[in-house]
Amino acid sequence: MKKISILGFWIVIMSIFAGCSQSPKVDLKECDTFVAAKPMWAEGRETERNLTLSFREVIETGRVSEAYIRLTASCDYRMRVNGKFVAHGPCVAAHDYYRMDCIDLKPYLQRGKNIIAIEVAGYNDDNYYLLNQPSFLQAEVEIDGKVVAATGNEFKAYDLKQRKQDVPEFSFQRPHIEHYILSEGFEQWLTDTEWQGEEIVKQAQQPAKSIISRHVEYPNYRLHDAQPASNGIYAFECNSTGFLGVKVKVEEPTRLKVRFDEVLTEDGNVDGRRLICNAFIIYELQPGEYSIESFEPYTMKYVQPIVESGKCNIEGFYMRDYCNSDVDRAKFVSANKNLNRLFEAARETFRQNALDVFMDCPSRERAGWLCDSYFSARVAFDISGDTKIERNFMQNYLLPEKFKHIDEGMLPMCYPSEHPNRNHIPNWAMWFVLQLEEYLQRSGDRETIDAAKNRVYALIEYFKPFLNEDGLLERLTRWVFVEWSHANNLVQDVSYPSNMLYAEMLDVAGRLYSDEALRQQAEQIRETIRKQSFDGEYFVDNAIRGKDGTLELSGQHTEVCQYYAFYTHVATPESHPELWKRLRDEFGPVRKQSQAYPDVPFANAFVGNYMRNELLSREGLIAQLLNETVDFYLPMVELTGTLWENMTTVASCNHGFASHIAHVLYRDVLGVYNISPTEKEVTLRMIESGLEHCKGSIPVGEESVDIEWTKENGKFAITLSLPEGYSYKVMPTDSDVCVKCK
Repeated sequence: MKKISILGFWIVIMSIFAGCSQSPKVDLKECDTFVAAKPMWAEGRETERNLTLSFREVIETGRVSEAYIRLTASCDYRMRVNGKFVAHGPCVAAHDYYRMDCIDLKPYLQRGKNIIAIEVAGYNDDNYYLLNQPSFLQAEVEIDGKVVAATGNEFKAYDLKQRKQDVPEFSFQRPHIEHYILSEGFEQWLTDTEWQGEEIVKQAQQPAKSIISRHVEYPNYRLHDAQPASNGIYAFECNSTGFLGVKVKVEEPTRLKVRFDEVLTEDGNVDGRRLICNAFIIYELQPGEYSIESFEPYTMKYVQPIVESGKCNIEGFYMRDYCNSDVDRAKFVSANKNLNRLFEAARETFRQNALDVFMDCPSRERAGWLCDSYFSARVAFDISGDTKIERNFMQNYLLPEKFKHIDEGMLPMCYPSEHPNRNHIPNWAMWFVLQLEEYLQRSGDRETIDAAKNRVYALIEYFKPFLNEDGLLERLTRWVFVEWSHANNLVQDVSYPSNMLYAEMLDVAGRLYSDEALRQQAEQIRETIRKQSFDGEYFVDNAIRGKDGTLELSGQHTEVCQYYAFYTHVATPESHPELWKRLRDEFGPVRKQSQAYPDVPFANAFVGNYMRNELLSREGLIAQLLNETVDFYLPMVELTGTLWENMTTVASCNHGFASHIAHVLYRDVLGVYNISPTEKEVTLRMIESGLEHCKGSIPVGEESVDIEWTKENGKFAITLSLPEGYSYKVMPTDSDVCVKCK
C-alpha cells in the first residue's frame, strides 16, 4: 500500500471540504436582483438637467474571499475604488428597464479602509444615446455573502460642483458637453478615507425600478497614449473610442479647451464641429498638477489643446478604451496584405461600435440603429461567436408596452432613444423584420421570434393605410430613407426601393410565422414593381401622382435603386440579364474613373455599395468583389484605421455597419459560407479569388472553426478544425476541393 504523509493527508481532506463548501460561481453578467439597495437621488432633484452627484462609502475589510458590487443608474455612472478606475455603465436598456452590472471588487480592495466612489450623471435630456428618465443610483457592496454598504443606507451623496451644469449639448443626439471647474486636490474625495469635504446631500428614495440582467460582456478599458504630432496636435495610432485623459501642469489660473475629431482639416487643425457637434471639453483649472479623465466616451484620432487664458504645460493625452472586449479570438490572414488590413480595420470598427447595442457611430450619438444592426449583427456572430448583443438589441425593442412619441405600430429608427419630434424611418422598421430571420438562424432563439410576432403584425397593420390601388405603399410619412445619395430625393409619391424592401419584409414575415398570405402579397408587389418601375433599361426610383390622379414615372433612376431590386429578389441576373451585366461590369468603383452613365447618380457606402458586395457574392464573383472592396475602402483604413459612414469624410469615420467587411472576408475569401449552431454544421464555399493561401479562426461559443487553405495544382487543399459535435459540407463549386479534418 502506498504511504501518504500526515501533511499530505490533511491537504487532501481540506481540499475535499473546500470543494464542498465553495459557493457556485457568480455569473457577473446575469445578476438582476438587489438584496438591500434602494434607488436614491438628491431629494427633489431627480428631473434636474445635467446634475452630477458623487456617492461614497468607506468600508473596512480584512481577508476577503469574494467581493462584488451590484449597481445600475440613470443615466451614467463611473465607479472607482481607492481612486482607481473600475467601471463605467450601465448597459443600456429599454424605457423603464435598467440593466444591472455586477462587478468583482476583490482585485481592487486592500486590507483596512477602502473608498467606494460612484459618480452619476443625471442628464434628463432627450437624445439618441441615453434615455430621458429620472435620475437615481442603486448600488450595494457584498463581501463574503454579506451586504456591507448599500444606497438608501450607507452611501452618502455629495454635489461637488466640479462639473458645470449650464452648458450646451454635445449634439442633438447626445447630452451635455463636459465643462470642469477644478482646483488641485479635486480628487481627494476618492483617495482620502478621512475626507469630510462638502455638505452631504439629502437623499430621497425613488420609485422601484424594473431590473434586468446585463447579459453582454463587460467592456475593454485598455489604456493607450496619443503621440505629439504637428501644430501642437496629438494623434492616436488610429481612430479610438473611450475616455480622454489629459495630464497638465498649471502655473496660473487657466482655461483650457480640448478639441477632438477623427480627421484633420485641410490646414491641419481639428474641427470640433465637423459632425455638427461640440466636440470639445473645457477645463477651468487653478494652479497645480492634474490628471483628468473625461466622464463620457468620445471618438477621435486627433486631439488639439487650446489654452484660451492662463499658463499651463500639457504633458500628454491618453485614452481609456470603452469598447467590446470579445474580439481578439477572431483571426484572418491571407496572401493579400490589403485584405488583412481591411479585416483589422473592420474588427476595430466593430469593437468600438458594439459595446451593448449595435451603434451606427460611437461619436456623435451612440444609438442602436435598425438597418445598421442588420449588417453589424452578422459581424458580431463572426467575431465574438455568439448573439448576446443582438439578443439585447432585440429585447430592447420588445420590452416596452408601447413607444413614446412614435406612431402606433411603428418602431423607433434607433433605440433606446427619445423621439419627441415623432420622427421615424419606416424603411428601417422593415429591416428589423429581415434581421429577425437571420437572428433565428444564428441563435435558434424561437422564443424571441414568437415574442416579436405582435410587433411584426402591428407593423404590417401600420403600413396598410398607405397601400394604393396597385397594392404599393404610397406617400409614406416621416423620414423615408433609401440611402445617403440622390436617391433620397426620390422617395415620393411611390418609392420603388421602399416597396421592394416592403415586399421582402412581408416575405420574411410569412416565412417566420407560416403566413402564406403574406408571401403571396409579397410576390404580387414584386410583380407590380417589375411592370411599373422597369423602363427597359433600369428600375425607376419613383412615380408621382399627377393632378389627374394617374401615376407617372419620374424617369430618374439611381444606382442604389438597381441594387435594391436585385437584393430584394424583384430582379435576378436571369430575369434582367442586360441590366445585371451593365451593373456588374461598368458600375462600382470603376465608374468613378470612367464617369460612365452620368444620368445614373452614384450609390453611397450605405447601403448601396454594401448591397453591391452582397450581389457579387451571390453570383460567386469573388475576385471582382475583393478588388472593388480594396478600391472602395482601403483609403479609409489609411486615413483613420476605421471604416466610414460615407465614401468621404463628410460624416462619421467610424460606423458600425461598415465592419461588415469582416463578414465578407470570412465568407468569400476564407470560404466559411455559413455556420449553423442549431444544425451544428459548417458550410464551406471555395471559389477562385486569385489568392494562393488564407487562414483564419472564427469563434463559435467558447470554441472555434479553424481553417487554413492553400492552392496546390489548382486545387483547394483545406485543413479544417471544427467545434465538438459539428460536421461540415462543401457547397457545389467549380473548384476542386480537398478537405482534411483535424
